[in-house]
Amino acid sequence: MKRKQFLYRFSIVLGIFLIFFSGGNSSRADAASAYNYGLTKVKGPKINSEVYTVSDAVDSAISAGLAKIAQKGPKIDAWDATSLVLGDRITDSQAQYAYESILKNNDFLSGGSQGLNGISDVSAVNGLVAIGKDPTNVNGKNLVANIVKDANNPASDYSIVNDLEALSTGSYGQASETARTSLTKKLIGMQDQKTGLWNGFDKVDYTARAILALSMNTNQPGVADALNTAVKAVINHFYQKNGGFADSSNTMYGAENAYNDVIMTNALASAGVNVYVPLKEKTDYIAPVQRVLDQHLVSAGNHAILIQQATLALEQARFTSKGGKGSIFAFNQTDAAKPGEIVNIKDAAIAKKRSIIRSSISDPQATAAAVNDAINLVDKILVTYLSKLRADSTSSAAIADRAAGVKELNNVTVSHAAPATPVTPATPVTPPTVTNNNVTVVNNPASSSSASSSSSATSTSSSSSVPISTPTVSGKPVKKASHRSIVYALTTVKLYRSSNFTKSNLTKTYKKRARINRPMFLVISQQTNKQGHAIYRVKDMNSGKNGYTLSGSKYFAHAYYSAKVTRIKVINPKGINEYGKVNLTSKKRHVKKNASLSVRKVVNYGLSNRMQLTNGRYITANKKFILATKIKKSSQNTRPSTPTATTTGTSTSTPPTNSGSTATTATTGTTTTTNNSPSATPTLPVALTNPVVLTNPVALTNPVTPSNDAKTITTTISIHADGATIASGSIKVSSGASAFDALQAFAQQQGLALTYKGSGATTYVTGINGYNAGPAGTMTGWLYSVNGTEPGSSMGAYTLKDGDSISMTYNK
Repeated sequence: MKRKQFLYRFSIVLGIFLIFFSGGNSSRADAASAYNYGLTKVKGPKINSEVYTVSDAVDSAISAGLAKIAQKGPKIDAWDATSLVLGDRITDSQAQYAYESILKNNDFLSGGSQGLNGISDVSAVNGLVAIGKDPTNVNGKNLVANIVKDANNPASDYSIVNDLEALSTGSYGQASETARTSLTKKLIGMQDQKTGLWNGFDKVDYTARAILALSMNTNQPGVADALNTAVKAVINHFYQKNGGFADSSNTMYGAENAYNDVIMTNALASAGVNVYVPLKEKTDYIAPVQRVLDQHLVSAGNHAILIQQATLALEQARFTSKGGKGSIFAFNQTDAAKPGEIVNIKDAAIAKKRSIIRSSISDPQATAAAVNDAINLVDKILVTYLSKLRADSTSSAAIADRAAGVKELNNVTVSHAAPATPVTPATPVTPPTVTNNNVTVVNNPASSSSASSSSSATSTSSSSSVPISTPTVSGKPVKKASHRSIVYALTTVKLYRSSNFTKSNLTKTYKKRARINRPMFLVISQQTNKQGHAIYRVKDMNSGKNGYTLSGSKYFAHAYYSAKVTRIKVINPKGINEYGKVNLTSKKRHVKKNASLSVRKVVNYGLSNRMQLTNGRYITANKKFILATKIKKSSQNTRPSTPTATTTGTSTSTPPTNSGSTATTATTGTTTTTNNSPSATPTLPVALTNPVVLTNPVALTNPVTPSNDAKTITTTISIHADGATIASGSIKVSSGASAFDALQAFAQQQGLALTYKGSGATTYVTGINGYNAGPAGTMTGWLYSVNGTEPGSSMGAYTLKDGDSISMTYNK
């Protein structure tokens, strides 16, 4: 027994030193450098506003880790295979490499004994289950039975946690379950009642392994209390300001190292701890996940063990953040994976729809109807597999169903057909147009005969039959945050843990702060709660905390400039940096506070915009760091010419005065209106219960097009609602036109009812053909993308390039 203990301790010491020194350079990497996988640095517990979110950084790091693991080729082992399976990256050849590695390296399967502390056994079982093999019958050998044998007489303390983890990957019969119960009881009994930790050779590592093993057995007596005590003990005794973990009582082996940081992050996430945020409510503490990211453990040059274990830890952290319960290694016990897999298949469906629309742009044989059919098929597949996932009772079933669903989604293609020949009526119909106070309505042409009504173009009765609803006119346009946009608080705001805004659900109050110190939030979704309030579901960009808060321009504004800013002033007391690249890397120089800089253009960069200076360098567009001192107003010359519209009836306009009051002017008779009045006014929706796909649009006598002597560009536009394509086609507009300019021209060309508010950077589409945006704060409304990417600015502020493709989608 003493010899086993000596060998055990020697192997652990050797392993830790190998890992520590091989990964030491990365663990001490410059904390101010950028991520190797293209994201801007996250500093301390305060997530710098230039990064997307911690969640996005984790996704990128996982992808980088999986890519490195895949490069090992024939050297892929059991843990590698587990990482690849959980990351949806494994191939048949990689699974075979892993299987051969297990047969060769596991002591029992290769003809030896149990092996030192069961390390090769736990990796083998995890790997076998991950690739779909039965550990009770591996070439005629029962690996589980061998582990049970050791569990009844553990070789060491480490073999207790390893054996328990291996047996907890699934259900392997009565002997296995009995051994699990016995091991769980032993492990709880070994917990130091005074400190709440486990006093192994390396307390950090052993405590982490104990937490992970117990997290796979929460149905066992005493486990919940043991985990609760252990988590508190880890935070109090091991958790460091930099997000890592160290044992101050053991300076030789308890010092912080990358391996222990990874193992403890994995264990805490398995126990349900949110490792995306600091574990102490102090501003100078960093989140555990952030520490793992800061050490660049998935980068080239690191030890293979660090890469695989860091990837597994991040996969566990992501699994828990998506609603998963327990360890990712508990493959067959519960429905723990179900929440995460539901999120994954929904994301896959969204990605597939975007891919379909994007690919159809360059495919002349992909008709609007065929694209619509493909998108509808994606929706049907999603509904089918969501139903299956919700009925699954085990993690393995959920993982398998999600994988099958994603495979089926990826097989969806757009059928090809010869494009239909447009039908042009003998007498083109000019749609009546009403433009009033920046709300433009282009009514569909009335059908003049049974022949025209049977065409594929949408027809309506005359404009006099269209119901008119007049919204409340405000002198100040409403600032509506788009889905997954970044905003900052203008005044005091409160964060609630649920959409039920009660005192007991209040989690944090953010006091009104000066501009440079305003708290920032990622808007995850918009809705109306049961109390009738328009609310946001947000994530605090500082702490990572999720919650609900009141929405609206009174409380929030976009945190990044999106207008045509031409000059800025630096307001950050510490100044800002100029960079050579748009992802804010390749620093060129530091600019001090109060400096004035000339801006060439605002560049969209995911959720956080950048500004390109006239010298070609890039700076942040974050309003907490800079102040726009000059903004180029939308030029009438860049907007496609709009013919004057004449209507018969009553026109009411309410332009705001400088004092903020309103004046009302009513005119009866024939009124000519132009697109010069500010503010929002009446919306004239055309109710369509069954939207028609406009494959053969009616030709218009006066579509909005640029003059012959102006430089023109061509853009393609498609408009979708309720699974149908309302209209699609191309339009020519003046060079320098915005995405909204093109939409206006396209609406006139196609005879669509279009309503909107604001102008330039504040333009907001309120309705197309009766599909109108819901109340402020809800998710109902029109989303747009350009070339498959959702810009972070208004349509009125997005300048088009020749060949750009715009997609408008109505979100319920």
